[in-house]
Amino acid sequence: MASAHKSPFKSYFLDGVLLVLLGLAMLIWPGESLRVLCTGIGIALAALGLFKLIVFLAGRGGERSAGDLLVGLIQIALGTALILHADFFIGIFQIVTGVLLLYGSILMFVQAFLLRSTRGVLFVLALVFACVTAVLAVVILLNPVQFAAFITQLHGVSLIVEGAGMILVMRRVKKN
Repeated sequence: MASAHKSPFKSYFLDGVLLVLLGLAMLIWPGESLRVLCTGIGIALAALGLFKLIVFLAGRGGERSAGDLLVGLIQIALGTALILHADFFIGIFQIVTGVLLLYGSILMFVQAFLLRSTRGVLFVLALVFACVTAVLAVVILLNPVQFAAFITQLHGVSLIVEGAGMILVMRRVKKN
């Protein structure tokens, strides 16, 4: 019974250590961490596509679907592209994010304009949020890869805090 009770503590402690290590890797090597993540997603996507292709080729008449074949081939192609051109996709994702934020800031400016007659807190908040969002969008669009690295480092810090918290809390719980 005592060993079964200790097992979760060891597991949480190990989880905490792994989170700290992963966070440190993301903090120290943000670009490489993003490429590894992108490559991992590419491998998973290509494997799923390959599985669909094999199921299609092994299937019989009614079990075979041209849609499944098409989806499988697209998954293989996209997975391969993610593996071979991770930096391109990281940049594209950031650019899309920047464009969406810029669009959202324009909508907020329009809403602020509609609220201008109130001159109240809501009007001011709409203007502030629109300005902050527009600035973030421009920063992302001007430096997409650097912004992705910054966000990865921010995630790394979050994982370090989470892992350290798990380690400290589990040590305290174990003592009690």
